[in-house]
Amino acid sequence: MTEMAAPIGVKAWMGISPAVVHIMWQREMLRFFRDRSQLWGGLSRTILWLVILGFGLGASLREIEGYTYGQYILPGVITLNVLYASLQCAISLVWDREVGLLREVMVSPAPMLSVTLGKLLGGASIAVVQGTIPLLFLPGIYVAIDPVAIIEAWVVMFFMGILMTAVGVIIATRLKTYEGFGAIANGVIQPLYFLSGSIFPLRGVIGGVGFIQIPDALRDELRRLGIFAIGGGWVVQLPAWIQVLVYCNPVSYQLDLLRHVLLGFEQLPMAADLLVTFALPLVATVVAAFMMGRMLKSR
Repeated sequence: MTEMAAPIGVKAWMGISPAVVHIMWQREMLRFFRDRSQLWGGLSRTILWLVILGFGLGASLREIEGYTYGQYILPGVITLNVLYASLQCAISLVWDREVGLLREVMVSPAPMLSVTLGKLLGGASIAVVQGTIPLLFLPGIYVAIDPVAIIEAWVVMFFMGILMTAVGVIIATRLKTYEGFGAIANGVIQPLYFLSGSIFPLRGVIGGVGFIQIPDALRDELRRLGIFAIGGGWVVQLPAWIQVLVYCNPVSYQLDLLRHVLLGFEQLPMAADLLVTFALPLVATVVAAFMMGRMLKSR
């Protein structure tokens, strides 16, 4: 943080000093690229979920709404990488507090909004890098590479990264130990991921192997549960209480917009997708800056 001393005197506008933002962003990026384990983690998650799960379940599920299962879960795998990258970046806040770095921030004239913004932009940039890894597998799942769609996907990933890094910062400001954050982060990532429509749709036609050949008794039971056969597939709808959780999950809307950008398929209102994706991160940034400021004042 000593390298912040020189440019920190630059005038801030509305609590934002570009020099401070840049230094905090640069610090996060340097930390990321020096730790190759994070890149390997993003690659291993992609292989596990997209390749193994995609082709494994793809052997029994032919398609979802006309897309192969590997194609359908691609945006979900990108989202998973973004979630892990963002919250892992926020973990460093707990470490910075442990080693005394935040005390240097507290006694410096750096605007807290600038410090927070640099942190969030760094986390979002790392999230884009991690989220790009699954895009390298596009040819393997027979998705056309559209440069415009890739750029739009990066924009969605970036704002998703800001939101999740801000959530991680808010959590980190309330914790006392590094170990506690890891436990809570896993408790945050898993519900957000599985309740976002990442690996199963809210509703839709799912085609699989042997659906037409199942016994009549089982077919009647499935119909009683709201699952109906159409041609070679089934019309499936999640239970109402799970649908409510999906609708309450902000990641659902960002993932839905990401799926629209890459595949041209969405299940949620586009207006809601755009509002949550681009407005909610701004609110979360303000809350994160407030929480960081209160944390430093209480020390």
